Amino acid sequence: MNNSNCQTSACRYCRHFTPEGRRGGNCQQLNVPVRGGWKACPLAIPAFAPSWEGLEGLGLWQYEPLTAIETQSKPLEPVALKESRPNLSVVEDDLDLDQDLALA
Repeated sequence: MNNSNCQTSACRYCRHFTPEGRRGGNCQQLNVPVRGGWKACPLAIPAFAPSWEGLEGLGLWQYEPLTAIETQSKPLEPVALKESRPNLSVVEDDLDLDQDLALA
């Protein structure tokens, strides 16, 4: 994102600036507290700039044809699913633990 021709001179005039308090605010782009009078950073966008400004190359993918990476040579076969059941066997250690809890 190259916004070197941006006319935003201070943080308070940037779209990413959210005022908070009397003089300061937050930069939503950098997620940091800033002063409104600070010189704007290179990521600054004017508050009333068109939403598409700075996104020149984003829509180019729409004009490129999509191609498959790999093709399937034969149809897939159905797979039989096995029903899984929980193991219901009781271990002696579990019984001892239950008895210890009952005595406590």
